[in-house]
Amino acid sequence: MGSRSQLKFGAVAITALALAAACGTPAGTSDSESGGEEGPIKLGLVTPLSGGAADYGIAFANGVKLAAQEINDGGGVDVGGTARKLEVVTCDDEFKSDKAVACGRRLASQDKAKVIMTPSSLAAFPMMGFNEQTGFLLMATSQSPDFTKKGNKLAVRFINNTDLTMDPFVGLLMQYGKQKSIGTRAAVMEVNTELGQSWVANFSKAWQSNGGEVTGKASYDANGTDFFAQISTLLATKPDVIVLTTVCQPSATVIKQARELGFKGTFINSAACSGEELVSVLKDQADGVILESSTWAFGEPGVKQFQEAYKAAFQMDPQFISGVGYEGTRWLADSIKAAKTADDVSALRGSMAAGLKGLEPNLFDMKDLTETGDVDFPMYVGYVEGGAVKGFKG
Repeated sequence: MGSRSQLKFGAVAITALALAAACGTPAGTSDSESGGEEGPIKLGLVTPLSGGAADYGIAFANGVKLAAQEINDGGGVDVGGTARKLEVVTCDDEFKSDKAVACGRRLASQDKAKVIMTPSSLAAFPMMGFNEQTGFLLMATSQSPDFTKKGNKLAVRFINNTDLTMDPFVGLLMQYGKQKSIGTRAAVMEVNTELGQSWVANFSKAWQSNGGEVTGKASYDANGTDFFAQISTLLATKPDVIVLTTVCQPSATVIKQARELGFKGTFINSAACSGEELVSVLKDQADGVILESSTWAFGEPGVKQFQEAYKAAFQMDPQFISGVGYEGTRWLADSIKAAKTADDVSALRGSMAAGLKGLEPNLFDMKDLTETGDVDFPMYVGYVEGGAVKGFKG
């Protein structure tokens, strides 16, 4: 198998250093030891800037940094009548749990970050082991139901919980598949993370409840590059669709390698991958891919405005996760204003429902923050057609 081609990604357009330059500090460093009551508010980011999920992690960080820049250009965050700048401090976890733990501990202790964001379950779950004790609010884009089942009082999700959204999403998938004459035999590539397992469990249950069949399942590592063995095993089950469950870099590699092995069917990808990124890498091969998406796929005015601002800032198209990072940062700023503090994390967590209500524009129609840290984050079917991402609501 090693002689077959493996997909290579070009260098990302925005390096870790360039990312941090948007907020005035090198990635992983800080101008001052602690923001204090009047200094900058430290927002820590634990995200992959290298490794198999680098494009995903950088896209998330770009969105956060764009929001911070806009907030700072507008005068900063209102903290009880005092304007404070938002300073983003970034740490590269390489999409590895042990690195995420080291990043989280360093951002909290050395950089004095009172809020840490991450775009992955792989980083979120290990940091939940010490964020309450260490005293920082953890904001994560983990879709895993378990993220809000652990009783962590300083953890908030700013994406969908698959326990709440999988059934309606799969219902829409079936409607869309019927319109496009797509079969219902699905083989699943399950990424070897907690989220991969929970997402696949929810998907499989909903898919079968809607009359579909799961023909097989194979495990894979998001940092891998050769998936021919797993794909061959799945193709032997004669699926109509292959379901992918992780970020775009490995997903694009799977798609390319599956095509090389003769697969003519359709691909479905979880929300971890954005259609724009697939198009940039796969070109015409991305056409027909189905995505777990949101209002992002429908070109709402607020989304379009963000996409234009992002492209102007970074000379590249944003991904869905870029918008999520941007929106999470704006939500945080509004919550700090509502709490009148950026340093009392319990008070800040208690004001996040009020901060969410005041979020305007609300790019993803997020609402109704629960005591456990869940938000209502509606999901729809996205798909790639003619090199563009489009949406389907039924």
